[in-house]
Amino acid sequence: MQLDFDKYKEWQFCDNQSCECYGKIGAGNIKINSRAHRQIYCNRCGNIWVITKDTFFYGLKKPIDIVLKTLKLLSEGMGLRAVCRSMNVTADSVLDWVIKSADHVNEVGAYLKDEMHLTQCQIDEFWSFIFKKRDILQQKKLSRKI
Repeated sequence: MQLDFDKYKEWQFCDNQSCECYGKIGAGNIKINSRAHRQIYCNRCGNIWVITKDTFFYGLKKPIDIVLKTLKLLSEGMGLRAVCRSMNVTADSVLDWVIKSADHVNEVGAYLKDEMHLTQCQIDEFWSFIFKKRDILQQKKLSRKI
């Protein structure tokens, strides 16, 4: 599962306040700058940005499917170390993903439902786990830095 570039492109709008297409979704002004770098641009003002800006997916170094599967395994009760071993990710990355996902509840929930085909009950369990662990994980992360 990868980010559907064309689908996300359709939802984009120019965020340059001086552009005539500012805030208009579907104005026909959004074009692809680089698929490899997930960049798009406004053909009216030339503003270039990464398609995932201001989203949970922005700045992820691992593929989206690995991040979401990792969070799903955690929410199903699998231990942090076991998840890290099975998904080949670091604990620090997982802790960052948990905190970041809690900041993007609606976006991640919609993605879990539409793209991962989870039921509402599974999504509720996922968020129950995320919110329960968020503060604990933030404290652990802070204590590691000290």
